Amino acid sequence: MILDFIDIKKEDISLAGGKGANLGELTSAKINVPKGFVITADAYKAFLKENSIDKIIEKNLREASLDESTLLKAAGYFRKLIISGRFSKEIQQLITDKYKSLGENVRVAIRSSATAEDLPDASFAGQQESYLNVQGIDDVLSKILKCYASLWGNRAVSYRLHQGYDQTCVSIAVIVQEMVESEKSGVLFTINPLSQNTDEMQINASYGLGESVVSGRVTPDSYIVQKDGKLLESTIGSKKTKIVYGSKDTVEIAVDEDKRKARVLNDNELSELVNCGLKIEKHYHMPMDIEWAVKDNKVYILQARAITTLKNDNEKALIDSYLKKTKPNKSMRKKMAFQLEKMPFAYRALDYDFIMAINNQKSKIFAEGGIIFDTDPQIDNDGIQTLPKGKKGITKNIFHIFKVLKQIRDFNSCTKICEKFMDIYGKDISILKSKDFENMSLTECREFLEYSYKLTKDLSYDRFKYALFPTMLVFDKYSKILKKINPDYTAFDLYKNLDNKTSTINNDISKMAGEISKNNKLKEAVLLGESYKNLYNEFDDFKSVTDDFLQKNGFKSDYNCYCLEAKTFIEDPDRLIDILKPILASTFTKNEKTERFDDLMLKLKSVYGSKYKHMETDINSLRYFHVVREESQYLWESLFYYVRKCVTKVNMLLLENENYKTGISNLFFNELIEAMKRGYLNKKDIENIKNRNEKFPLSIKVWQASKLLIFDAKGDILKGVSGSVGKAVGRVCIIQSPKEFYKMKKGDILVCHLTDPEWTPLFKLASAVVADTGAALSHAAIVAREYNIPAVLGVGFATTKFKDGDMIQVDGDTGIVRGL
Repeated sequence: MILDFIDIKKEDISLAGGKGANLGELTSAKINVPKGFVITADAYKAFLKENSIDKIIEKNLREASLDESTLLKAAGYFRKLIISGRFSKEIQQLITDKYKSLGENVRVAIRSSATAEDLPDASFAGQQESYLNVQGIDDVLSKILKCYASLWGNRAVSYRLHQGYDQTCVSIAVIVQEMVESEKSGVLFTINPLSQNTDEMQINASYGLGESVVSGRVTPDSYIVQKDGKLLESTIGSKKTKIVYGSKDTVEIAVDEDKRKARVLNDNELSELVNCGLKIEKHYHMPMDIEWAVKDNKVYILQARAITTLKNDNEKALIDSYLKKTKPNKSMRKKMAFQLEKMPFAYRALDYDFIMAINNQKSKIFAEGGIIFDTDPQIDNDGIQTLPKGKKGITKNIFHIFKVLKQIRDFNSCTKICEKFMDIYGKDISILKSKDFENMSLTECREFLEYSYKLTKDLSYDRFKYALFPTMLVFDKYSKILKKINPDYTAFDLYKNLDNKTSTINNDISKMAGEISKNNKLKEAVLLGESYKNLYNEFDDFKSVTDDFLQKNGFKSDYNCYCLEAKTFIEDPDRLIDILKPILASTFTKNEKTERFDDLMLKLKSVYGSKYKHMETDINSLRYFHVVREESQYLWESLFYYVRKCVTKVNMLLLENENYKTGISNLFFNELIEAMKRGYLNKKDIENIKNRNEKFPLSIKVWQASKLLIFDAKGDILKGVSGSVGKAVGRVCIIQSPKEFYKMKKGDILVCHLTDPEWTPLFKLASAVVADTGAALSHAAIVAREYNIPAVLGVGFATTKFKDGDMIQVDGDTGIVRGL
């Protein structure tokens, strides 16, 4: 149950976990490792059994299956049970005796060592807890239980789920190790992690305990050293603070100005670290990631693990081969700049077809007037999405252009057509709520998907032709007209005080926050992050306001231009909590009075006199067309909610599970319909699903690289340290603390001061990471490389230089961030 380091080998991961096994291996290899012992995974299992927690975990995991939300709720329950548990008398005595053997009331580090940790194909990057400067047996026992509980931390559970690890098979050991009150510390890679040059090492160093460097809390020194000991590059970091022992736990204090400007490591220390790195790499026969400390001129090795984030160079060449097929001109760049805001990440095949059912209607309308106008992204048989070909031209139908223009210039006729089709489509979609998707046959599902696909096309065609195209014809004209009143005006100002769907939802959310604020207990529960389900069950007033909100706005989705990737408020009501929290946390104040639409119209009338009457008629039509634009979008969001229900059922019928994202969403629409007609997936269908699933990570990278062709990198430039290679363009999302996690959307660029393991779930949403502090071996860099997204760290003030919504380019190859 309890083993000294010397009794453990690297093969003992199932017993001692990844960290514990490596510390045992290093000790056996006569590396200078501080003394310690491991409370094995068997002791954890015995603890669960002793407290009757093992059966509870097994039952809840079976019920949760692969549903992330249910898994995370179960994990929270597991943590509470573990923290309140007790060791058996036998194990508690064994731990007490081993702790005393290290010395009288000695300071120790308590580190988690999960049995799935530090495996050759994954980087768990500190997802379980560790505690420094622990003193006294009572504190030791308490921290061990906290380490046990951290096996079920949200970030660890999410990571295992997305990496495909079986939650029922993980276990945890705990390391108790004598603390080294280090004067200097850091991290060493026995291969240059950025250039992947095997003849070079990278060493990061700062003052005090190593947590400063690992967490990215400081920007450390960075040294590139040849393996023969020659120093190639030395970059002095700011090193503003250091972490040292406190009377209890640790404290962060300022570093003296002269030390900040000086090198942390002298030549002798660099040489000693290189020798330690070479010895460890030779012992393991692979590149290693090593945490080290220096005290009294002596080097201690605190951890060593295999580097898991090295990639081969073939991928870049493969991505480039896709990019060569498209060369966007200035016109395409301008058009795609807007379209990419709606398409931040790559589509799977079926999702692509549903969105093209919308987008293709624009090309269809142009074609009616004899114009070839291609603005739709391409997708190949592997599911790889690239930019449009940008074809332009005219056909023999060009003489019909006048007929089309006449139709869309007739605002009165367009208004009547819009009123008619909005009523029809609204009724068509409303009756879908009566459908019983769970009990549908495959034939019924096919008929529904065919109906939905056609309905999407028809709705989109009418929306574009009779609402958006008429608006496009006169938008610039009215922008010029309005500038005579105010040079800052555009035609968008004509939408002031308009009750469209977006403004209605925003107003309803504000009203909901106002009602919640009247109940202090409810408000506090929301701010504390209580789940929607618990709030709904506990507070009648919350139930009342949210029922009303969802009744009116429940089909609003997070991504309105994605069918299968989107989720509505009905499907994910906890989104409401994330939205409400910042509103409730702020002080309610009335907005300053802004100009009303009626005032704007009075100014128009005074300037344009007799021409005003015609303008007023046009403007009222434009305002109505904008309402149609918003309401028709909400209609297809509602329709897509039901499509997802149907696709879930089809995936169950054809593949016996509900996970359509890795299942039938990898078939194009016509392929899926043919499979449903025959009643089963044939060999070719299975091959396509497998192939496109395997290629989807590449598709994500190709689409991200394609976006770089659209934007010219110019504007503000920040220089930092490359943490993970690659390039990305996206919208800034500034996250100052975990309380702001709700802001992060898929495809955003995460801009922050620093990250720690709690931030890991954001990396699966981010297209890139920019951090004020940190270096190539800090947490943000390690996890960014694990998720294969660009990262630039140590830029100094990205969180103040940029604001949410800014478009930036992140160049992880050069360590440069540009405002666009």
